[in-house]
Amino acid sequence: MSEEPQNNGNGDNGEKEQRPNGAGDEGDAWGSHDSSSIRRYAKMPVDRNAPYYNMNHKQRGMAIIFNHEHFDIHSLKSRTGTNVDCDNLSKVLKSIGFRVTVLTNLRAEDISRYIQQTSEMDHSDNDCLLIAVLTHGEMGMLYAKDTHYKPDNLWYYFTADKCPSLAGKPKLFFVQACQGDKLDGGITLSNRTETDGSSSTSYRIPIHADFLIVFSTVPGYYSWRNTTRGSWFMQALCDELRYSAAERDILTLLTFVCQRVALDFESNTPDMLTMHQQKQVPCITSMLTRLLIFGKK
Repeated sequence: MSEEPQNNGNGDNGEKEQRPNGAGDEGDAWGSHDSSSIRRYAKMPVDRNAPYYNMNHKQRGMAIIFNHEHFDIHSLKSRTGTNVDCDNLSKVLKSIGFRVTVLTNLRAEDISRYIQQTSEMDHSDNDCLLIAVLTHGEMGMLYAKDTHYKPDNLWYYFTADKCPSLAGKPKLFFVQACQGDKLDGGITLSNRTETDGSSSTSYRIPIHADFLIVFSTVPGYYSWRNTTRGSWFMQALCDELRYSAAERDILTLLTFVCQRVALDFESNTPDMLTMHQQKQVPCITSMLTRLLIFGKK
């Protein structure tokens, strides 16, 4: 849950599959299916086979930062340094065109309400949506001021069926939080050793397409934050966005975020040897279906 100590600061051929008559696709699940998957329609923001997301709407879109410094839960220490993260992230997101809202020390109910209200807005003129959470966490849980909640509460209301004005658009989530208390001691490397031929103006997408979810660390592991400079992950993310957002696609950019965190940082706690010289690497889950480059706005 904690994320404290400091760093030294110094990534067919074209033949169709032949099926027997009457054969079709099957799922690997047993039992009844969710009947909510009714066909729905939303405006197409980009051509079916476009390689890039359309980032030429009137506005870049909303960026919401949930910043948690203090907690009502006695076992959770205040997150010294989180305001540095929040300020840096807010500035860099504004510089690439986002309309930034910072919400500080909200309770879980208020987070849920704000997210639901945001999903009910009209995002038709927006390129995308970005939500960042800076908080304590543990395996499968994030902490609000008063209690914990599941991370998927953050993106639940933004699936294409629930928020059609963001259907087909990138929905980006960045989470700076521990995902457990395991430590990564690292290792030293040594040089020793299909198309169907139809032409249609519409197409269907899965409701969970176009999401990008990035955690500051891998499941089960500690996430480090410097009390003066901010968290390792946010330092690296802000640097890459500041210098490369207009040129690199987001997954390439995030690869270099991972590289920065993995190589440039190491915990510096000589008075606590079990915590000393530990490493970290962010964890990326992408359901993006196109390349995303923010470009100039």
